[in-house]
Amino acid sequence: MNTAANSTKTDALISVDGLILDKHTGEIHGHDGKLSPWSGRYDYMLELGKCRSVDDFQYHLGFVDRRKLPAHELHTLRDEVDHAFGKWRRTGIDCRITLPQQRLLEKLHGLVLYRNVIIMIQADLAVSLCTVESNLMKKLRVLIDANMLRVSTSRNSNIRTGEIKLVVNPRMVFRGDDYRRRKYIEEWYRPVGCLHTGVFHPGNADECLAMVA
Repeated sequence: MNTAANSTKTDALISVDGLILDKHTGEIHGHDGKLSPWSGRYDYMLELGKCRSVDDFQYHLGFVDRRKLPAHELHTLRDEVDHAFGKWRRTGIDCRITLPQQRLLEKLHGLVLYRNVIIMIQADLAVSLCTVESNLMKKLRVLIDANMLRVSTSRNSNIRTGEIKLVVNPRMVFRGDDYRRRKYIEEWYRPVGCLHTGVFHPGNADECLAMVA
């Protein structure tokens, strides 16, 4: 008699989303130990273009296996320097990358952890670039004016106060595969309206990243 009752009770139990329930009464009898979409916490990658702080950037990097990225070397930057010098010699168009620009790009190259983005505390960046915080923007201006760098801070964007976001021209510095680099370069020089206007979109750091992310 007891055996039959136990069998009937067992037949009434079902498993739903990791819980063992009585299908007649809805009573919860425990957990079945199986994975459930409702158990635990699920994290989602924040888009690179939406990172607004050092914490956001570190959270994004938590989803990236940087061990699988290509070697991060200076060959690309030095090739661009040589190419610009050669173009100047051939055509007379002065598109050279000056030595101060090259030295600064090399320092930024060492700070890039992923793609062409740097997000740091401004004071820390100033130390890394061997300057003081009050002189930081002046030091970066040599690259900004040459369309080699785009900068966002709390003054011109919604970056956290005291922090700074740098996006380097991907022709010069990029940590990622060649396909993704080409896409970033295309977006960096994205034309306004007609493809043949000859006017290039100045854009901003977040626009560029959002389009290619």
